[in-house]
Amino acid sequence: MADINQWQLPRNEAGKLLGWSNNGRGMANHGIGEDIQEHSDNLDTLAEITPGEAGKSILALSVAADVRDFLDTPPYVATRTAMKALNTTKDTVAYLTEAGRQGIFRWTSGDFSTQIAADTAEGIYIKADAIAATAGAWVRVAASDVSAFGASATVNSSADIHAMATLLGYVRFPAGNTLVGSNLTIDVPVYFADGAYVTVAAARTLTITNVIDSPKQHIFRGDGLVVLNHDADTGEPSRQIHISWFGAFPGEDDVDQAPAIQKAFTALGNARESKVQFDIGNYTMMTGVTVTRGAWVLGSGNRRTVFLVKGDGFDVFNTGHTACRFSDIQFENHSDNVSARISPFIRISHDFCLIENVYAQEAFNQIIVETAGSNCTIREFNMVWRTYPFTAGSAGILVRGSGCNISGIFSNFSSGGGPEALIAVGTGAGANVSATYINNVSYISASIGVLIHGDSVIISRGQITGINYRGGSGSAPQAVKFLTSGTGGIFGFAVDVVTVNGTATADLTFQCNGSGDLKQIAVDNLFSSGSSGNGIEFIRTAGALSDIVIGPTVNVRSRATPVFFSGSNSGIRIDPRAMVGGDVAGVYFRGSVADDTAFSITLGRQIFSGTAIVTAGVVERGIFGIRAAPTPAVGPNWVTDANVVAVATTLAGTTGTDGNLTLGVQDGVLYVENRTGSAQNISLTVMGA
Repeated sequence: MADINQWQLPRNEAGKLLGWSNNGRGMANHGIGEDIQEHSDNLDTLAEITPGEAGKSILALSVAADVRDFLDTPPYVATRTAMKALNTTKDTVAYLTEAGRQGIFRWTSGDFSTQIAADTAEGIYIKADAIAATAGAWVRVAASDVSAFGASATVNSSADIHAMATLLGYVRFPAGNTLVGSNLTIDVPVYFADGAYVTVAAARTLTITNVIDSPKQHIFRGDGLVVLNHDADTGEPSRQIHISWFGAFPGEDDVDQAPAIQKAFTALGNARESKVQFDIGNYTMMTGVTVTRGAWVLGSGNRRTVFLVKGDGFDVFNTGHTACRFSDIQFENHSDNVSARISPFIRISHDFCLIENVYAQEAFNQIIVETAGSNCTIREFNMVWRTYPFTAGSAGILVRGSGCNISGIFSNFSSGGGPEALIAVGTGAGANVSATYINNVSYISASIGVLIHGDSVIISRGQITGINYRGGSGSAPQAVKFLTSGTGGIFGFAVDVVTVNGTATADLTFQCNGSGDLKQIAVDNLFSSGSSGNGIEFIRTAGALSDIVIGPTVNVRSRATPVFFSGSNSGIRIDPRAMVGGDVAGVYFRGSVADDTAFSITLGRQIFSGTAIVTAGVVERGIFGIRAAPTPAVGPNWVTDANVVAVATTLAGTTGTDGNLTLGVQDGVLYVENRTGSAQNISLTVMGA
């Protein structure tokens, strides 16, 4: 019997449709969008689609995972543990979302037992739980950096870095920080991404023995130690660095860059040679740096890489070992340096060092080569003097070591500045100095060009060549000076090719003030354009001044006193052709002199006492004692020849007695007059003191 309510109709409700109830018994009101789907265009579209077998299968699935399996899309797994549990018959590609280890892994068949055993950090190879390592493994599609092995900024990543190096043969650091919290040695190439750096924890050491590839950025940080070493299999590629890697940057006027620069050289150590590159710009230096063995301080060019020195009392660079090199850099004094700098910019304390293409402003000594700095080379060095006073003992380059080679030195002019000497050799040396070679020095500052100073040691066997003083104003004391004081001595030098502008007060000075000897020096190819002062000075107050040879191509004849003597000496030999007049022998060939004509010779000084020898052919000859001075005087002819006479007057060609060959003596001038009746080949030799 049917339910009496089965066909009972419900009360009318606005906006609803009448239909069967959910249990199929009787009728009920149904709301659109509630228990009846609201119409949409999608329903029309679906109504036109006839699903295939795949569509029917998908529509029949009730779990989202089953739908993904059917579609064969890679799963996203949150951990390596979840990846290991995947069904590799269904999942062959997976994306790992584990923090720091994100990446795509592919299931790869094959024997990966060796790789899985080596990859303990599971950075590249991960074993599936249900599959033997000999049958396959999850393999990372691309390993970008150490973060794939678990490295991070917050935990000690040394083991993770080591794992990548061991497995892949290289290490790559991602942008941001990676913490090295325990001692670590990396013996494979190391790469830093833009913005990447490592922080080495205090009391920990990071050692890298292979090549480093990084942009110009601060990559080594922290209170720990970085060591850039070498070993037998990798050589020295790790020892070529950029100074920015240790945090030194140009342009920060109030930040001392020296501590960061020192970290770089400390990292390089003294094991082998190295190269440290600097950028264009100003590196502010408030403290000094010790350069390690064979290190090359390489700038971007003088007037480009500038060490802006702020303060005094420290060497900007000092060598800590042999064979250091400084190239393409400039030193300037910071505007805060209100007084002249005393300490040097570079101090060479070890042998076989090289300085080249360097530009430096004023300092008491710009460069000091100490006694231990033997066999040092300085070339293409440009000195700048602005307001530095002429202080005794100051020198642009002070050399105390043996075997040094100095060439290509230039110094500009300042009316208020300059050192005592551009180059000083021997001053303050702790041992004898030998074999100094100085070449190509050009300057216009009012300084001694080259000073050889034996104060308490012996300075010997050197060569000075190519000195050019061309000052337009001011007065250089002399172009080259040899000076002894105390117990020091000097011997065995050659001086060649010296040109001196007339503004210098003297050209070449030999001054013996100490108990030692100043001897055995040869001079040639010297030219002076000075018209006042002394040419070559021989000054002795103590010791022995001897065996000085002035060659035939020395020309100081235009000086008021071509050769000046003070104190006794011996063995001073001056070639007669070196000057017209002067204090030594001079031979002057006049050639053919017509009858009833005269010629004159300027002796180059106002007072001259000595001997004159005059001949005409092989017949007429005379030897006379003379005094060419404001009150001239002549002696009788020491040779019996009545037709050769001397007078204390000027001669004009017909002044003397007809038939005679006459020598005239006046204030600094000699005259020779021919009245023998025919042309004569006349020569005149002068010897005096």
